[in-house]
Amino acid sequence: MKVAYIGRHTLLPDQKRGVEELGLKIVKQIENLPTEPKEINQVVQQLKAEDIQAIVTVALPPHLLASLSQNFKVFVFEMKSSTVPSIADAEKWVAENPSRRTYLPGRSGEPVRVLEFIGINEVKVTIESKRVWTA
Repeated sequence: MKVAYIGRHTLLPDQKRGVEELGLKIVKQIENLPTEPKEINQVVQQLKAEDIQAIVTVALPPHLLASLSQNFKVFVFEMKSSTVPSIADAEKWVAENPSRRTYLPGRSGEPVRVLEFIGINEVKVTIESKRVWTA
């Protein structure tokens, strides 16, 4: 199945393996999606024209997931997140299982966010909206 990966990070080895074992072939990477509905619709139409059948991503705002899941199968990398005090601690933690762990350095003096890949979930997001008050 032809898929687009939405994200700017290089996939971890276990993420790549999971994608391959599910029969998904990443043929396009999109680092950032627009947030305006008209622009999102343009991206959706472009992906359909390229015969993209599914989306793979780590995390997106609910309205973007809803828009994409109306048009494609959507697969999300489930990541367990925690923090450690320093980059040295993060590097040690990642070294214990580098095929499924990574870290995101924070600002100076802030804890370092560590992430562990858990699995791939297929998601369908629907947002129901009903105005309850008008200005």
